Amino acid sequence: MAAIIFVAAGGLACRGFKPKRDAAADARSVAVPELGPPVDLVGTVQDSRGTPLPDALVIAWPKNKHSGSVVQARSNPDGRFVLPRLLPGTWTLLAEAAGFGTLELDRVVPDSESVVLALEGEGRSLSGLVLSSPTRAEAGAHVVLGGPGLRWQRETLADAHGVFSFAGLGLGRFTVRATHDKLVSATASQVIEENTGHLAPVRLLLGPGAFVQGSVRDDMGRNLPGAAVDVLTMPSDDLPVGCQSDEEGKFTVGPMRPGRYQVLARLEGHILLDAPEISLAAGNKVRVAARLARAALVSGRVLDQDGSPLRAVPVSVVGLVGGRDEVIVLPGALPTAAEAAELPPGSLARQGSIRTALSDAQGHFEVRGLAPGRARLEVSPADKLPLRREPLLLVPGDARDLGDLVVPTGVVVSGRVLDQDGQVLEGAQVEARASGKPIRPAIRVTSDPQGQFLIRLPVGEYSVAVQAKDHASQTIPVVRALWRPDPLEFRLAPGAASADGGPPSPSPGVPAHTQ
Repeated sequence: MAAIIFVAAGGLACRGFKPKRDAAADARSVAVPELGPPVDLVGTVQDSRGTPLPDALVIAWPKNKHSGSVVQARSNPDGRFVLPRLLPGTWTLLAEAAGFGTLELDRVVPDSESVVLALEGEGRSLSGLVLSSPTRAEAGAHVVLGGPGLRWQRETLADAHGVFSFAGLGLGRFTVRATHDKLVSATASQVIEENTGHLAPVRLLLGPGAFVQGSVRDDMGRNLPGAAVDVLTMPSDDLPVGCQSDEEGKFTVGPMRPGRYQVLARLEGHILLDAPEISLAAGNKVRVAARLARAALVSGRVLDQDGSPLRAVPVSVVGLVGGRDEVIVLPGALPTAAEAAELPPGSLARQGSIRTALSDAQGHFEVRGLAPGRARLEVSPADKLPLRREPLLLVPGDARDLGDLVVPTGVVVSGRVLDQDGQVLEGAQVEARASGKPIRPAIRVTSDPQGQFLIRLPVGEYSVAVQAKDHASQTIPVVRALWRPDPLEFRLAPGAASADGGPPSPSPGVPAHTQ
């Protein structure tokens, strides 16, 4: 069986709609100059004892090159993988599997020998029996295995005697569940540690399941076909059940065990408006309406004070709830870092909460996938003052052009923090506050290992205060941020915190003049 190129795949329990396969997603590659006929690199991933490891991730990229093809493959049940169409040359291979060590090596392509990637660790097998009654095995039951460390759910079918097995498991926690027609089992969990020996078989007893039915619509009430629908156990059991809505936006998910669940939906170009929570009882069907809104877009151009475009400047749009940053946590197992990097933006939290784009060579930017509602724009150049604009009031499907955003250069105020004996103080907190403007937030930095600090400020007058652990704080009441101000020097005397736990009373500081 040929290896499957890396694509996230979960167990589908959807009826009536077969999603189209995206061939481009099966082999991600970026074209490089043709050096010769491309070849396939075939290999096997195994543990330290030579046992094949299924569902391992293998990544290859040209050695010592910052650009070029990056190819990924997934090992099949026999541990075999195929990295397709590699150009001749030296490639770096990286292999990893949940609960095992990671291996990196170089390989010359073409190579007549099959490559063997042996990961540190010993694989175990988890087996069990699926029963439709305490004394009757259920042949052909669908069994799925998940876990917080697994990149993909694994699936198998029980044999004629109801027996199933998952081989090549590393360290970690694993959960299994069986389904057959309208029946579903409770989940069974197993933890594999270094000292774990033989794993006792698990028994999965089937019982009546529940189903979730519903439709996915946008903010105008239109049906949305092809939306991904996930039903997650609360709390998560690491085995979410999902499907896609059909041509009329309808979906059916199940069977599922009785309990509490949350229903999520997602579709490119749309934002989740709510995530209904439901309770399921054995044998019943619950109807749910999932609502998505058309995503908004914000564009513009970033310029400096002279009108020149600024390239590669991060521009972020932060969703606001009641004037505060929007942070939404969704239940369910989190992917590994490698998988998270491959997920579309917004897959780990509600889309539109925080979205960022970089300005191009002409200073233009587009921030897409924004949720309707109140938002704040933040422009964060590396060597200029940050720019903030709020509130932005976005409506579904909004395409807002903000025009030219001019970023001021500001004035750099520098200095150093010393103790009374002239020794540098690292990690001292330096705070600049605009004089006569108490409502404007203070700007804070910390001193580096040489006791030095830099603060970029808008033109104006400031009071600058410094405090450090076990030292009295010190303040320079008037610092003029105009053109190139002289560096400041703070010498902090020994001191302790005040009786109320706050910083000690400030002592005056003085500007330090360069020679």
